[in-house]
Amino acid sequence: MSTDDEPQLPAQTTEAYPDLRDQIDEHWGLATEEARLAMQQTLTVAFLGSASSGKDSAIRALFGLDFGQIDPIPGSTEFARVAPVDPDHQLLVINAPGFGDLRANVQHEAERVLDDLDLAIYVVNCDGGATIDERRDLDRIRELGRPTLVCLNKIDLIRPEQRDDFVRATLVQLGVHEDMVIVTAFDPMPALSPEPIGLDKVIAWIHHHLEERGKALLFAKNLRNKSAACEPVIIAAARKAAMAGAIPVPGADATAVMAVQVTLITELATIFERQLDKEVVLFVIGQALAGTSKGFVRWAVKAVKAAGFIPGGQVVTVATSALGATVAGATTYGVGKAAVAFLQKEGRITGSELRDVFDAEAFNYRQTVSTEPS
Repeated sequence: MSTDDEPQLPAQTTEAYPDLRDQIDEHWGLATEEARLAMQQTLTVAFLGSASSGKDSAIRALFGLDFGQIDPIPGSTEFARVAPVDPDHQLLVINAPGFGDLRANVQHEAERVLDDLDLAIYVVNCDGGATIDERRDLDRIRELGRPTLVCLNKIDLIRPEQRDDFVRATLVQLGVHEDMVIVTAFDPMPALSPEPIGLDKVIAWIHHHLEERGKALLFAKNLRNKSAACEPVIIAAARKAAMAGAIPVPGADATAVMAVQVTLITELATIFERQLDKEVVLFVIGQALAGTSKGFVRWAVKAVKAAGFIPGGQVVTVATSALGATVAGATTYGVGKAAVAFLQKEGRITGSELRDVFDAEAFNYRQTVSTEPS
């Protein structure tokens, strides 16, 4: 982004939040360093399943790559191939019929890939049903102790009224729990869906299992759909902020929530492969929180006052438990979605447009949280 395109921070933002710049300055260095270190990680994901299961479609839906046109790394074979997703070979994808084939056919330089395997995606063709060999494959993979997701793919080929029974029966056949199974159609019939079915859940599952290992950002950066890549990152940040917002210590939550939001924007910029400076972060957060006359911020201030607490200069300075968690989580979710809008439009967005995105998404998050079972 050129200097001429840099957004100018409106005066009312600094007036409303005089310490906003100081807080962003405080957290900026750590956030950028964490993102830099995350991009130095390596990640290996195995896609296993029969030739008709839809492994290639899964790889294409996630990473936008035609696996058949990628040069495999030395040591791969035509049966079990290992190929890089990115130019730096930090994210490697294994494509194999099954775990036994993988062990038998990947040799030499590619052997280390098995030792470094982070997680496995086992794709089952719904139209053919589960087999004894697939059950055996899954058992052998799980013995490695790696997170393993089962995708019941091509669900669009099963009649809607038969799908629930099919899924239940397949869980029994494969000997797996429902929390490691997602129903998908990576290449669905156009009449049913123009986009892959279940892909968002697959992305969320992978993000969850990579987050603690510091590899979720590398995975998200290499996904084909940037908006889908950002969603679990934003949700995770909102949950972190909600936990900080529920800390019953006045003032403690403000710093913690701001740290989460600065880190979030930095990670989203990394996913979009954009370089942002502190002024842009200040613009996004400042504009999102500047709408005290209407929108989510106004609702939050009124709600907190009604609860007997008076926030300080910022709406994120909330020290109630449930209400504080809701406000902090929704505010962070809205800031994240506003940042995505900013990045998608390459900075060509006004403060008013940012606030509209922030308000709509923050209210949406609040509504979602309020309807979730306790």
